Amino acid sequence: MTILIGQYDSPFVRRVAVALNHHQMGFERRVLSVFNDFDEMLRINPLGKVPVLELDGGERLFDSRVILDHLDELAAPQLRLVPAAGSDRREVLRIDAVALGLAEKVAERAIEFVRRAPGKTDVGWGDRLKRQILSAMSWLEAQAPSPFFRGNRLSMADITGAVAFTYLKEKQGGLVERGAHPFLEAHCERCEALAAFSASPYSAREASDSGWFSATEGYR
Repeated sequence: MTILIGQYDSPFVRRVAVALNHHQMGFERRVLSVFNDFDEMLRINPLGKVPVLELDGGERLFDSRVILDHLDELAAPQLRLVPAAGSDRREVLRIDAVALGLAEKVAERAIEFVRRAPGKTDVGWGDRLKRQILSAMSWLEAQAPSPFFRGNRLSMADITGAVAFTYLKEKQGGLVERGAHPFLEAHCERCEALAAFSASPYSAREASDSGWFSATEGYR
């Protein structure tokens, strides 16, 4: 059985889980934290990062981008999340890159203000990350997904975009106000209601167990 390693408060783990659900590929999950279980994670992945996908034969794939490329290669043509070629492929990858970058910057800023030792926070760096987050949000909002980023078909851009927006609300909710990004809010709600998403929901409990707190203040 394929095993997905990581927690569902991670947008990188979650986007792999949603893709697996969408592709109708069965998997088990091993819940490990990159903080609480760091030594074990280093034994699994030389960088100690999640997600890791362990295939049936024991082979392990690292990094969500590598994993998702592998899954799309295996998927039935009608379920593939990235077009095979041409402008449609470039556009999906372009939007996905910005959405993934948004998740990465939210993670960096959350670490800066939650994980740093007292007195060690770099406020200037935090402000720079905030500008990057808000810039990415504005750019994604301008793409006006309706219902999805590329018409009526779910793509990897939609999965990453929705997962990143949910992560932002949970980890750094004070950066955005409800109603400020109507297209993205509606898009996120639409995606999160899909079976592929609801089968692998964001886990506040797993976040709390590994030392994170919810930062939804300001998202109203």
